[in-house]
Order: sequence, then C-alpha cells, then structure tokens
Amino acid sequence: MRRIALSLAAACALAGCAVSNTPYPRPITTTIAPPAPNIPNIYTSAPRAPLHSELFACNSYGSNLGLIGQRGEATNYTPYIDTPAGPLLRNPTEVACLSSGFGYRDIANGGGRQHNGVDLANHDGGFIYAAADGWIVVADYRSGYGNYIEIDHGNGVRTRYGHMAEFDSNLRSGVRVTAGEAIGRMGMTGNATGVHLHYEVVVDGLLVDPINYGAPQPFQTTPVTQMYQEPIPIAPVEADTAPPPEPPPTSQTYPEPVRLQRPDR
Repeated sequence: MRRIALSLAAACALAGCAVSNTPYPRPITTTIAPPAPNIPNIYTSAPRAPLHSELFACNSYGSNLGLIGQRGEATNYTPYIDTPAGPLLRNPTEVACLSSGFGYRDIANGGGRQHNGVDLANHDGGFIYAAADGWIVVADYRSGYGNYIEIDHGNGVRTRYGHMAEFDSNLRSGVRVTAGEAIGRMGMTGNATGVHLHYEVVVDGLLVDPINYGAPQPFQTTPVTQMYQEPIPIAPVEADTAPPPEPPPTSQTYPEPVRLQRPDR
C-alpha cells in the first residue's frame, strides 16, 4: 500500500514534469544493502562526469529560467552547489541545456504550476551521474518520474533524478555510489514531453533551486532616494588673478667665499 500511495502522489505531482504544491511524501529511510557482485555493463566502464563551467538555456522564452546573460548563459550557474554534505554537481549530465528552471512555470494552455527541480535537456540523451558520494535510497520506476533514482548524501542532503531512459542494473537501495559515477541515461519516461533529466535537490527536507541555491547574490546598486526635475545649477569657478606665491626660501646655506691675500715679498 505504501508503494501505491507514493506512486499516486508522484503521479499527481509531476504532471508534464511540473509539480503542484502538494506536500511531498515522507522520505524513505535508507537501508544499507549487503555487498553484491558488480555485473559488468556500460556503466562500469563509463567515463566520469565532466565538470561544466557554464550552463546555457535551450531557448530564450522559458518562463522560469532565471537570470540569462547575453550569450544565453545562466548567470548564477557555478559548477558546484555548496551544501551541508559538501559540494554537489549543479549539472550532473554528460551534456545538456537548461529547458526549465525551479519555481512557478507557465503552461501552454494557461495557468501554471510549481516546478520543484530543473530540467536539463538533450534530445540525443547522454549519461547521468551521481552529484556526489552517497547511498542509493530508491532505484525504481515511480509513475510521473519514470525511471527514478534518489541518493542520500548525508547531513540532510538528497538528490533525485527522473525521466531516465534506464539506470544501472547494479543500483538498488543501500548501494554506495561515488561522485561523478554514471548511474543512468537521459530519457523521457514518465510524464515527460522530451528527452531530459528532471533534477531535484533536497536540503533538510526542503526542495531547493539546484541552479541558484548557494550561488553568490547578484550585484545591486544603491537605490535612488531623491529625484530632481530640473538640472542642478553649478556656480561658475572664478579665475584666480592673484600673483603666484614666492617659492619658499631654501634651507641650504653656503659658506662665505674665502678672500685670498697676496703674500708679502
């Protein structure tokens, strides 16, 4: 019954990869799994996660992309999220662009919904990586999330990965993963309209913005507190007609000249 209830809650929360304000199900307690043989597959030999220095928006008309620069870059993006569990990757994909941000998102037929993560898209797919060291909490199919993985990084920090085409068959609850380890591939399972990763970050039980959480605040100028309707007159500068001051006397003195006397003959 618990699994059915969680599936129904996820289905309501992720309609079209946009969740409502419905309270999220209680977190699942991580159980440490006994060691199991590691079955060789594409994930055991996959390269480690690349470190992306920038993240670009897929388009310029998203309703909740946040601050986007002139080149289309997410201006608040940094490669790592600083959390109580240590640094997490902000973009745990092989390569992707930002198709939807965190927060209220407009939808095509009017209205809008709360989007509790970020969508990192690539129509060609690609690997998805563990954002940091941790233990698998869930590796299963979760209704609207599709193929879904949740990782516990300790100190109240968790990451969630949805809509994957598949995930490593060696992963199950309690299995330890390392930062940058390939865990699955990008897809569009569950309620998704394109190939992407739906990425969520939880800190102390609260869903936070994976792009802006812990990012430096943008520079703000001092607000204007007084307005002038007319130009401010400036008094003309009077010409200085006084003679220039005499240079100060030198402090160096010279001895009197020595007068030579002709000797007597």
